[in-house]
Amino acid sequence: MFDNDVMWYWFTGALAFGVLECFVEGFVALGLAATCFVVGVLSTIPDIYQNMAAGHFLGLAALIVGGFFYFGNRLFWGDREISFVTPLGTKFKDKIVGQVAVLREPIASGRGRVEANGTLWKCLAPEDLPAGATVVVADIRGNTLLVKRLEGG
Repeated sequence: MFDNDVMWYWFTGALAFGVLECFVEGFVALGLAATCFVVGVLSTIPDIYQNMAAGHFLGLAALIVGGFFYFGNRLFWGDREISFVTPLGTKFKDKIVGQVAVLREPIASGRGRVEANGTLWKCLAPEDLPAGATVVVADIRGNTLLVKRLEGG
């Protein structure tokens, strides 16, 4: 049973993707690691999965990675508001909302770039504004700041 070279190739792939998951975001590497492991286990069945085709692997990978995304998002993030948390536990959203910032690129068609908290951010605004205008951060959505013109600024 353990003299099957194909099985060890799949288990090595599972280990490699498992290590890669430690360094990249998302569930893709983890899904591919799980797929390699499943295919490695299936390759131990005599005369059935000894020579797994790439199509079998890709189909199973699509199912597992898609399942991780679908059920993982529903299970872990379905009921939570998106906000950043610093290592100290303070929500980043609480720190940046209400902060005065300066536009580094003009807002055209509602999109631009703003410097806030020492970092250059993508931003959205309800009106077009020139570069250098002073704005206030109204909210944060993912990695995009929602800004509005500072009254009297």
